[in-house]
Amino acid sequence: MFHIRPFNYTDQDYTAMVAVQAAIWPDRPDTVATCQHRDAVRDKNYFFQRFVVELETKIVAVGASSETAWLYRPGKYFIVADVHPAYERQGIGSALYDHLCQALNQNALPPTMLVSSTREDKPQALRFLEKRNFAPVMRSPVSRLGVATFDLSKFAGLLDKVAASGLQIYSMAELAKVDANWQRQLYELDWECTQDEPLPDAPTRPPFEEYVNGIFEHPDFLPGASFAVLDNGQYVAMTTCHQNAAEPTMISTGFTGVLRTHRRRGLATAIKLLTIDYAQKNDFKTIETGNEENNPMYGINLALGFQPKPAWLDFQKFIA
Repeated sequence: MFHIRPFNYTDQDYTAMVAVQAAIWPDRPDTVATCQHRDAVRDKNYFFQRFVVELETKIVAVGASSETAWLYRPGKYFIVADVHPAYERQGIGSALYDHLCQALNQNALPPTMLVSSTREDKPQALRFLEKRNFAPVMRSPVSRLGVATFDLSKFAGLLDKVAASGLQIYSMAELAKVDANWQRQLYELDWECTQDEPLPDAPTRPPFEEYVNGIFEHPDFLPGASFAVLDNGQYVAMTTCHQNAAEPTMISTGFTGVLRTHRRRGLATAIKLLTIDYAQKNDFKTIETGNEENNPMYGINLALGFQPKPAWLDFQKFIA
């Protein structure tokens, strides 16, 4: 018989949680260190709760509910119930989901909307959400590039054009040496570009310290693979990257953005090319990213040769 208990923030529980998630997502495994860092920098002003399901002392499922700090709306909660594939179809996911909902209903601010996500190649998860009246609201394909055979010479003209325009491109490793205020500048640029990013809800601006901890202080951040474009000192384009700790030969792209005033000048492509160059010179095999399917950035990635993979789907349901 299984039972549900709160998550204990111990190495043992983190190890078990990572094992469950790796069984569900073998192509995107996480690490204990990454999960612990994510929890450590989470904004404590927003509700978060995690539970585990034990079957004969073994953790076989992990669930969580939280306010969506990145897309905050009062009464809106993200909810997820992950069950190890070997223990599916035993009622564990349903019981965990019900437990999460019951706990949320005890909040001073009970839920008026629930949101969740899964990938389109997970039919059982899709059925689980649809059965509970969740509706899809956004589709974001993952795409991946093998860098070993990528021919940078085909794009040499673009990099020369950007250089000739008077714009300066710095890696974030270089920025740290030439601009003491580089993190604040990128924080402002990121937020301005985020206003144009396709999202299922209005974005919420994170505090500066949280932004720094989540990106620049992340244990897998790659400052040499992350770039910014400056125009006479003004930050106008950026891309951030980190190493996949569980798959060390992969670079994962975080956010890439260009100011409206500087779009259609090849800047996004140029900094992506520099990331590819970094990957080739540092023995990385692949670069992975994700974009909403109608985002022009997705078209840029496809033009560079990124191959689409199964997409992530965002779901939501309203509660009377």
